[in-house]
Amino acid sequence: MADTTALTARIELDAQGLRLRPWQPEDADSLYEAARESHATVSPWMSWLRDSYSRDDSATWIATCQSNRERGDAYTFGIFDESGRALGDIGLNRIDHTRGSANLGYWVRESAQGQGVAKRAARAIAAFGFEVLGLARIEIVAAVENVASRRTAESIGAHLDGISPNHILLRDEAVPAAVYSLLPPEQGDASPGPVLEEGTLRLRPFRHTDLPALHASLHESMDSIGRWQAWCTPKYSMEDGARWIAQTRLAWQGVGDECALAITDRATDELIGCIALNHWQPEYGMANLGYWVRQSRQEQGIATAAVCLLARHALRVTDLRRLEIVIAEDNVASRRVAEKAGARFEAIARRRLLLRSEPQDAAIYSFIADDLR
Repeated sequence: MADTTALTARIELDAQGLRLRPWQPEDADSLYEAARESHATVSPWMSWLRDSYSRDDSATWIATCQSNRERGDAYTFGIFDESGRALGDIGLNRIDHTRGSANLGYWVRESAQGQGVAKRAARAIAAFGFEVLGLARIEIVAAVENVASRRTAESIGAHLDGISPNHILLRDEAVPAAVYSLLPPEQGDASPGPVLEEGTLRLRPFRHTDLPALHASLHESMDSIGRWQAWCTPKYSMEDGARWIAQTRLAWQGVGDECALAITDRATDELIGCIALNHWQPEYGMANLGYWVRQSRQEQGIATAAVCLLARHALRVTDLRRLEIVIAEDNVASRRVAEKAGARFEAIARRRLLLRSEPQDAAIYSFIADDLR
């Protein structure tokens, strides 16, 4: 199992309208409020939630989570809604690095129960455990009578391995527990998303082994990609690349928004660039399409071919009805790619983009299915 301390310290998980992130010291009041509100429903199954539970206990828990994360013993996240309100706590603990196993535990504040919060958060944290931490097995252990927690385990596809007598302690009493298990949905570095091929190009999900090539591609392209992408700077590190690859692989499993594919040479698997669907708006059947090609392979028609390939796939296979390409007005090369691919120019949107904190006018292009027939 790789060293993931720096990676997981800052990673956030998108769980269908929920945000999972590591607890911070300033969250102590929010955690305390959520816990105290939930005494009646959570304390029967969580012995730490005593009548005397205090704000200091919340602060101590947050410090413990940080220490555990630094040692790699546990990875605990707060569950937050879109407004930043704390809804509960979820984490992977009892990590056995030798066997690649961990326990998954969770609780949700009383006012947010019955809304699918635990299900969404558990699915996201399980994907994180398999994809980022490289786990081979995740267990969920719940008291037999803890119906809500067991229902969550079953809703995410966990297998009931059996009822284990005297498995957990509740109020100093040994009680039986239902033991569930989750296994990785895929093995090794297999693809979590589509593989599209045409001509000399292959579009495929990024692999962890792409990290050196990704880093090299961006650092050779500071004069071109770096001009239009604020994140592409000489400070872009291997850690930044590793975090991004982990996040985009999670996105193809429904955790997050950045569904990216590597643009590669079909014969050699050389990494040429990247193309992505992001900023999804499912209620409108829309998403954004973005792309870049490393500087040494630009002006060869690669980006245009990749845009056509992914746009056809997205508008035929998914529920998307419209793709947008939003490009800084002065980014002539990227606009030319959109036009050659057949995207329709719609308008110049004033102050539509921010580039290094400066508002920029943007050209808006779009695809609908009829454009690709």
